[in-house]
Amino acid sequence: MIAPISAVGSLAEMSGLPELMSAMPAPMAPLNPVQGVEATSSAGSAGTGGFSALMNRAISGVSEQLNSADRLQEAAATGTLADPTEALVATQQADLALQATIQVRNKLVEGWQELSRMSV
Repeated sequence: MIAPISAVGSLAEMSGLPELMSAMPAPMAPLNPVQGVEATSSAGSAGTGGFSALMNRAISGVSEQLNSADRLQEAAATGTLADPTEALVATQQADLALQATIQVRNKLVEGWQELSRMSV
């Protein structure tokens, strides 16, 4: 059992919280979903080609994001990009997409290993 952390009080007890909240910047707009991946209903993905097709589209979308970020970085380095922050944002989005893909892969491998350890 995990013991509770007694040194941390509730948020209401924190002094200066309203000032801290008002000083925070506005939240960023949500990131665009990976291109080519549409949400499917809970009934399944009969019209999309199944799980394999979904994963292939997701990986292709991440690959496109990485390639686009590389092109923007190159354009920023050569001075042909008017706003270099576009390259920074694209790079961060591609990095987040890649990290999410790696975590999904890790969870799939972990699930497969758990299934393989089960006795039949």
